[in-house]
Amino acid sequence: MKPDWRRRRTPRPWLLLRPGSAGQPWDWLLVEGGQPSREGQGEPPANLAARIALIVPAPLCSHFQLPAPPGLKREEWPLLLEDRLLQSSEEIVCACLQRAPGQLRLAVVARQLLDGWRQQCADWGLAVERCWSEFQLLPVAPAGSGWAWPRGEGVVLLKGLAQEGSEHWLCWPQALAERPSVPWAQLLLEPVEGRWPARLAVLEGLPGLFEAPRRRQPRSVPRSQIRLAAACALLAVVWGGLWLSQQWRQAEAYRQQVVAVIGEQPSVRQAGVALKRLQQDERERQVRLRKLEGLQAQVQQWLSQHPEWRLQAVRFDGQRWHLRLDGEGTGPDWQALAVAAGAQVEVSDAGQPASRQVVFDLGEA
Repeated sequence: MKPDWRRRRTPRPWLLLRPGSAGQPWDWLLVEGGQPSREGQGEPPANLAARIALIVPAPLCSHFQLPAPPGLKREEWPLLLEDRLLQSSEEIVCACLQRAPGQLRLAVVARQLLDGWRQQCADWGLAVERCWSEFQLLPVAPAGSGWAWPRGEGVVLLKGLAQEGSEHWLCWPQALAERPSVPWAQLLLEPVEGRWPARLAVLEGLPGLFEAPRRRQPRSVPRSQIRLAAACALLAVVWGGLWLSQQWRQAEAYRQQVVAVIGEQPSVRQAGVALKRLQQDERERQVRLRKLEGLQAQVQQWLSQHPEWRLQAVRFDGQRWHLRLDGEGTGPDWQALAVAAGAQVEVSDAGQPASRQVVFDLGEA
């Protein structure tokens, strides 16, 4: 075997820049050979000769895993988040962490914040090459476990991998001592301490987020390619005419389906409002049904423990759950059951001491 005399290039170090919050100075970390080397605050030294990576603070970066139709374009990603964010689609920037069949993992940050951070880097004369979320710096945990990184801003960053393979990010306030009851948050690896993790993910393999698109240099096109492009354009016009005809017929079919659901509407905008109202009503109905399931389970458990009480009548009108019970002794703590389910309750005996009329108002979602 011949020895390989080719010299392997040593990767250039990374300089990680994390903006400070509420007027606090920025943090920076120099990573050489995949390991933290130097760190500091404020403007970094100018002689580091490192690639620049902007780190988005975890409390300012949202993480979503959503169902998405195939072929969804980058500019259409914010449409998936219209019901989940307070900002409009023009005020946010979306980036894709991972694609899966029928699924998208998205990271979201406010456009105004991102522009301000980039401007600060430009003022320091630093060209940002990568942009990562703070959560990405933590290595991927084994399935069913996670990391906990207490930060100095009153939060702890939880990053875990569920058994089915979905990754979760959670910025949890340290004031809430009890952590969420998801399995991976109960089986945490060794704690992460300090302003930066001592053990970092492999930076070279991290997907970049929120990078500005690169400008392409114009180049001359041979005439043969121009003629080919013209022929393709002609075919595209013919095909486009056929496609538009098909789309018109399909749109008419969709319109008839919408009319069957919401009736005739004077404008497309009002039709959209009516559809959105129906979707909102359906979401509220689902929330009330989940509350009802929780109440039913609690009442059934109490009845099984108190056989001297019997359920005589039950009725649900879509918002209120009516119960009539007969029995001896003290009934359950109806108010505690209602508070646990997020409902209101009214209890009366209807003039019969051994009978209770109970009405749970599940309210608006």
